[in-house]
Amino acid sequence: MSASRRQNNAQHVSVACFVDREGERTNGRVEKAPVDWSPEDKVRQDANSFRRKLWLLRKRGIKGVEVRNLLVTLVVVVWMINYMRSPLKFKLPREETFPKIDSETYTVQIMTYRRPTTLIQTITYLMQAPSMEKVIVIWNDVDTPVADTDLPRVLQAWPKPVDIVVSRRNDVTARWKWNQRCTTEAVFNIDDDAYINVDAIESAFKVWKHYPDRLVGLYNRAIFLDEATNSWEYALRPTKAKHATKVFGMVIGKTWFAGKTIMKAALESGNPRYKQLQNFLHDPDHERKGCDDIAWNMFLHSEGFPKPVSLTGLPVFGVGQPGVTGYNVSSDQDAKGWLQYRKRCVDELMAIFGATEPPLPEGLLHTVPLKFPSVKYWLRYHRDMRLVKQLLNTM
Repeated sequence: MSASRRQNNAQHVSVACFVDREGERTNGRVEKAPVDWSPEDKVRQDANSFRRKLWLLRKRGIKGVEVRNLLVTLVVVVWMINYMRSPLKFKLPREETFPKIDSETYTVQIMTYRRPTTLIQTITYLMQAPSMEKVIVIWNDVDTPVADTDLPRVLQAWPKPVDIVVSRRNDVTARWKWNQRCTTEAVFNIDDDAYINVDAIESAFKVWKHYPDRLVGLYNRAIFLDEATNSWEYALRPTKAKHATKVFGMVIGKTWFAGKTIMKAALESGNPRYKQLQNFLHDPDHERKGCDDIAWNMFLHSEGFPKPVSLTGLPVFGVGQPGVTGYNVSSDQDAKGWLQYRKRCVDELMAIFGATEPPLPEGLLHTVPLKFPSVKYWLRYHRDMRLVKQLLNTM
């Protein structure tokens, strides 16, 4: 046998030899130590085992960088789970951090029309709001008695009081007015099919406490002059109108906070234009009930109330149907048709006010951003909807 071959065999044999705790060669086998393993040896053994597993993963085609990415992903997932459970956060400018009014609770007001199922779901998830004192339901479905729905059955199961006010007619301006059953300074108005996370509602309530004399909405819109067509356009996203020469801001009726002074303006106003707006919105020959929030913004501005404030960053979700909420005109999916409808509302309301420009606050509204990702809100939405179903099944 040649010298080089004997050297290779010697190297091969040395690989098969191991060293025990006493430092003696065991010629390919490992003998048990006569004493217990120390903690340092246990750590060393676990590290060697991990290295061997990692070597096997690499041998099978999995690279170390993939293992590292897997571990990083696992850490991120655990962090996101904990983050999703934390409350939604918002941040006011420094000069707005102290509230101007000491109010601890608010009343929720919901105007409903032929949607008892979504109304019950909306009230059920709103019961989680810690600062909510009670719920007032304005029942505009005059053709359907409340007793014919599931409301009387679930009414006793809700932990907070719910008052139902049956209207004499389907009056969309009923939510403009102060109700005598309200016992708080603040009123939170919400559509009967709209989903707003209770953390976001509590944040909006804190913002309202700094602006108790203003309307605080959770969604804002803009009306601007299109110089190419010389016409007033309605923008779902106010940022699209920021470069226009003339811009007017408003908040929509889906959700807003208002104080007692604003809510009593429609009751105490001797302005004959209020009656004109009522007749316009309920004209049997021209369907215009979907214009009520634009009319109310114009009415408040004409009465001399300050410019509204809006929160930003909230996605629009509906109870049971994400993205499908609000007043149906032609189709919830027909965005262009809805914009044309709102544009006609602006033009016709300007004619009622006798104005050449929209009687609204000039410029974009002052906004207070909510700081959280849309994914977090989406997960909260589905969690709350599952909770609502579980609660309703037990009622």
